[in-house]
Order: sequence, then structure tokens, then C-alpha cells
Amino acid sequence: MSSDPNERRLRLRAVLNAQSTAILVACLLLAAVGAGLVYTTHVDPGTETESRTVSSLTVESQYEHSATVTEPNAVFETGAVLDGRSTYFTRIAPELDVDVATSYAASSAENVTVELDSVLVIRNVGEGDTVYWRQTEPLASETVSGVAPGETVNASFTLNSTAIDGRVASIEEQLGASPGETETFVATEVAVDGSIGGVPTASTQTLDMPVTHGGDTYSVEDPGVQSDTTSRSEQVTVEREYGVLRSFGGPLLLLVGLAGAGGIRYAAREHDLALTPAERDYLSYRDDRSEFAEWITTFRLPSSVHERPTAEAGSLRDLVDFAIDNDTGVVEDPETGAFHAVSGEFVYTYRPPAPTVADEGEVDGAEAGERPTVEDASDDGEPADASSATSLTGDGDAATTASPAEDGDSATRDADRD
Repeated sequence: MSSDPNERRLRLRAVLNAQSTAILVACLLLAAVGAGLVYTTHVDPGTETESRTVSSLTVESQYEHSATVTEPNAVFETGAVLDGRSTYFTRIAPELDVDVATSYAASSAENVTVELDSVLVIRNVGEGDTVYWRQTEPLASETVSGVAPGETVNASFTLNSTAIDGRVASIEEQLGASPGETETFVATEVAVDGSIGGVPTASTQTLDMPVTHGGDTYSVEDPGVQSDTTSRSEQVTVEREYGVLRSFGGPLLLLVGLAGAGGIRYAAREHDLALTPAERDYLSYRDDRSEFAEWITTFRLPSSVHERPTAEAGSLRDLVDFAIDNDTGVVEDPETGAFHAVSGEFVYTYRPPAPTVADEGEVDGAEAGERPTVEDASDDGEPADASSATSLTGDGDAATTASPAEDGDSATRDADRD
């Protein structure tokens, strides 16, 4: 039985039929890319060289300082310990007790030796870091072997602020001048040596703690905890790793490509994707209907119009072109779906094609490509008899055709004319 085709399905079939080879090739390429990604990601990802830390040694050192009150005063008790201050009072607590603490961290260590050497440096420095004179005095030296990770090694000494002031004054007096600024600081060299992670490793660091003398007070600039890390790396070959996008994208591309290729092959084998002539005519008509929509109005012509001779147009485009050339309009009948243009004594008509579809293995109507005969009911429901009409051809020639019922003809009118 005949029914209106699904335009979207027809157009999809047309695209698949015209582009089936290209679509198949694209799906196969997609599957090939997916297969390549799957293989290189999950089957044979390959190797790469990266730098890996095989041993690491972290050394931390710091100063701890305090001063004991030795002279009676109204603020601090005698014997009280003032610690961690930035400024101390020379008169009541002239001696500064300093302790250098060093420890290290390592995953594994053997035969580790820690050496601490502290000296007092007094120097006169001018512009551009010019050193006019420099004097050093050993303060403490400590060497400890077999130190374990996390174990602390200490070196202690005492600085007498009054004695340091006197020494500076004596040097300047002996030199007879002080061209620059005199600096006093404690410098400590820290050396850690041993087997770290089975690899011989050595680390050194220097800590400076300035001590500024201001007569009645002296100030300490504590550098805080100083941390240095020494690591040893080696190049190792490891299996290459990929991200989530590639790990899941490869299988997805492979699946989509195979499914698409299988689907297009199945559709081409099991279903006839090629459009019948009637279906192509229908799509051509739908294209023309969309293109010339502004030239077409929809209403039903009076019966008197259909009493005129009828000329059949080969396409809606031909009918619209004819109407434009003859300065008339194109009317779509809302009941029959036919298109008419009235000019002179003729009514020019185009009836859109209605492709046939199969129903339980049988096809009703004409063969594919053959325009079906349109038998329309008259206004009173009775079939109309054949009457003479004129068919519009491409060159404007006329031929005799059957007149449809909606043209308003009847058997009685034909009998009267005979």
C-alpha cells in the first residue's frame, strides 16, 4: 500500500548510498588508529629512560644561643638564663653561650662521620666588600663517627662580648685607623661523610651568625635552620606509561570504527540503499518545495477554475518558473496536495510524486520510477470520468491527458459536450 515516505530516512539512505565507500574507509581508518593505540598502550607500550634518585642526604644545622645573668639588677634575677633573644645586655650578661646542632636524614646510611668546626671572625670591610683586615679565632671543633640518621651532633662554645669589644679596640689602636666597618660573626663548617644508600656521599655547609656589638648591648642575627640536600641519580629504563585519555580512547576508537564498518556493510548487504526513481523524484520535489516556498500560497481554488483545460507540469520547479514568466501565482490545494497556476484559458498543474513502499513483500502501485495514476474523488465523493485536458511539456507543447476529479469535471458535463 502507498504511504508518504519518511524524508529523513530517504535522505539518510541517499547519503549512505552515495558515501558508503568513503564512510567505510573512514571507519576502517578509525579502527586502525584505535588498534594502533591499543597495541602501543596496552600490549607493547615500549620503554623510556628517566632519572631516578638512588640516594639522598639532607643535612640540617642551626645555632642555639643564650646568656646567663651574672650581675644583680632590678629586672632579671641573678642566674636567670636569657635564651633565643636577638639582643642581650653587656653589663649583666656579657657571655653568650652558643651551641651548634647538626643532624641528617637518609633512607639508609652506614659509617657516617659528622665534623663541626666553629671560628670567630673579626674583620674590617669597606665598600665593594673590600676587606682591610681579618682575624679568626677557633671556638670549637667536634668530630663524631657512626652517626645514625636523626641523631644530633653538638659543638658548644662561649663568646665574651666585653672581651671581643676590647680586642677590636686593640686592633684598631694598633693599626691607627679603621677605614671600613668592623664585623664580628661566628662561622661554622659542617661536613657529613659516609655511605648513603650504599653510595659514598659527602655534604658540606657553612653557617654564619653575625654578632653586633653596640657598647651596652650586643645583638645576634640567628640564621635559623639551614638545610642542604645532596642526592645522587641514575638513568633507568622503565615501561612507558600513558594517561587516561589514551588508555581508554584507543579501545573506544577501535570499537566505534569496527561497529561503524560493520554497520555500513550490513546496511549495504541487507538493505537496498539506492533510492528508487520515485523516491528520487520525491526528494527533488521536497527540495523544490523548500526552495520556492515564498512563491507558493495554500488555498483551494473554486470549481469553476478546474473546468478549464489542464496542462501537467513535469516538476514543481517548471510550474514555478512558468508562473513567474506569466506573472501569476502558484497555489497548493490543501486537500489534494496538487499545485496549480492559472493563466489564460488553462490551469497548469503539478502533482507531487508519492513513492510506493513494500508491505509484506508486495509492492502496491506502479513500478519504481513510474508515476502512479492519481484518481481523486470529486467534491461529492464520486469518481470523475475522463475528459480532455492539455499536458505542459518542457517546450510548451500540449498533449491530451486525463482530467482529475478535483478539476470539477463530471460525466454529465462530458455527455452534454458530446
